Amino acid sequence: MSVRVAILGGGPAGLGLARQILARDDAGEMEVEVFEANAEVGGLAASFALEGVVFDHGSHRLHPSIDPEILKVLNELLPGVLHRRPRHGRIVLGGRFIRFPLRPVDAALKLPWRIKCGLLRDMLVRPSRYDTDSFAATLEGQLGVTLCREFYFPMARKLWGREPIEIAAEQARRRVSVRSPWQIIRRMTRQLWNRGRAGASFYYPDGGFGRIAEALAKDFERRGGRLSVSSPVTGLQHRDPGWQIETGEGRHEFDRVFSTIPISRLVGLMEPVPPTEVAAATSALHSRAAVLVCVVLDSARWTPFDAHYVPDSAVGLSRTSEPTHYAAARSHSDRTGVCIEVPCDPGDATWQMSDDELVNQVGREVTRIGLPPLKPIRAAEVRRVPWVYPVYDHGYDKHLATVRSYLDQWPGLVTLGRQGLFAHDNTHHALAMAFAAADCLGSDGSWDAAGWAAANDRFADHVVED
Repeated sequence: MSVRVAILGGGPAGLGLARQILARDDAGEMEVEVFEANAEVGGLAASFALEGVVFDHGSHRLHPSIDPEILKVLNELLPGVLHRRPRHGRIVLGGRFIRFPLRPVDAALKLPWRIKCGLLRDMLVRPSRYDTDSFAATLEGQLGVTLCREFYFPMARKLWGREPIEIAAEQARRRVSVRSPWQIIRRMTRQLWNRGRAGASFYYPDGGFGRIAEALAKDFERRGGRLSVSSPVTGLQHRDPGWQIETGEGRHEFDRVFSTIPISRLVGLMEPVPPTEVAAATSALHSRAAVLVCVVLDSARWTPFDAHYVPDSAVGLSRTSEPTHYAAARSHSDRTGVCIEVPCDPGDATWQMSDDELVNQVGREVTRIGLPPLKPIRAAEVRRVPWVYPVYDHGYDKHLATVRSYLDQWPGLVTLGRQGLFAHDNTHHALAMAFAAADCLGSDGSWDAAGWAAANDRFADHVVED
């Protein structure tokens, strides 16, 4: 008797799980279907082309700390396509451009004296803070005042739309991998003899980051899986012992459901309507959105750098990326693409700006911080992306626990992935979740609850790699 499995969401987590289920030797009679609301797979990790230039939805890279077994699978699916590339970015500190990751000589020569003196002081003296449960207190205690006020705090205000003191300490642990100024110095020093290796490099596929999801989808379908794109799920109901999923094409019966869509959206699909306290907890979970302004320039390159990180509070943009620098090969030598990320909230003034207004605004902002003008523009496209940055404000953990406790009571329903777990994660983390979930699913449809609980404990230790 076959076991029918539904997976909601066709991003790396959903497709990684789908592919791994069918790639097992004991896949047997497993029937797996992936439901993706968009016309293409990839979710936030998808790519798209404009005037022959490939763009990603922001600056996406595969970090070298990816599990070797997962990397092996990706290399098999993308032979000769996935390359290790050197990092070559910059950060704006004190009104100056500094190489990122930080390098000793560049930092010594280019950092303003007030920042260098502040960093020296912070290595010797730590501030004493008592509200240690906040993002602000945690980082100031670990890194000192200078880096926090020059970079981490203004960037936090942009990404999460909150004052640093209003953000929970867990956000600092999940988003900041360094724990002291001395650790920063050690990392900078390693750059002198560790060029091209972990920490100063990344994996990236020719043809855009979205090729990772596309390769997983292709192999999944080759193994007999069914991929339904442009198929948003509109309802989800438990029908003991299985589940009924509703889409525009009708109702579908499954034995198990795995969800990688935003956890708040999943709760909104549940029938019957969840209890009042669960609905309230769901509404209290906030995610920031982003507007992506993508322009194609009639120029071989915009700058020599692949990305710029911009904490400067005088401008709305947080990061620029030039994806033509990411890949080992490029399709056009006479043009380049630039993606400018502007964090916002769905429905706010930035979100509602017209495309032309947004192009003009980021054009003014890049020159204000000292970057070259965005011209001549060959083409431009604006994409508005919700659910980009989970916000860990005070009390989020209680709200999330309420929601997850409610979902966990339903047999045969599992949430995973960045969106499904409301987590700050990279793509290699999402793939690790997918592979772990596949390992916990038996060929007869059984579920290793203890193994999944242990995997979730590991997921809680994930720290975002920038």
